[in-house]
Amino acid sequence: MRVFVDTNVFVASLTDEPDRGSIATQFLDREHDFCTSILNLMEIRSVMMKKKRIEQDDVETVLDDIADRVDIYALDTADQIEAYKQQRETILYTLDCLLLALADDIGAELVTFDSELLEHGCLSPAEPV
Repeated sequence: MRVFVDTNVFVASLTDEPDRGSIATQFLDREHDFCTSILNLMEIRSVMMKKKRIEQDDVETVLDDIADRVDIYALDTADQIEAYKQQRETILYTLDCLLLALADDIGAELVTFDSELLEHGCLSPAEPV
C-alpha cells in the first residue's frame, strides 16, 4: 500500500513521544510504499529545531535519511487548485488541504495523528493497513 506520511508521524517516531512514539515507529517499520512531501520535510526541520531543540546538523542528517528511504513529492498547480476546492468544502487548514490533494494525486493514503484529518478519512498509524 502506498502511504503518505504526515510530519507528526515522523516527529513522534524520531523523538519517541509518549503514547505516540512507539505507534509511529511500528508503523514506519511496516512494509509499505512510503512517501511524503518537501513541505513535510521542511516542517520536520522547523519542529525538530524550534520545538524539540535539536541541532541543525543532526536534523539535516535525519532529513537526508528520510529522503533516502521514502519517495518525496512536490505540489504542482493542479494540486493547489484541488486543495483550494477542498478547503472551501472542508474548512481544513491550508497545509492539510495541500497534503490531502497531493496524496490523492499520487494515489496514496495520508497517515497522520491529526484528529481533524482523521475525521476526514485519513488513516491513523495505529490502524492496520
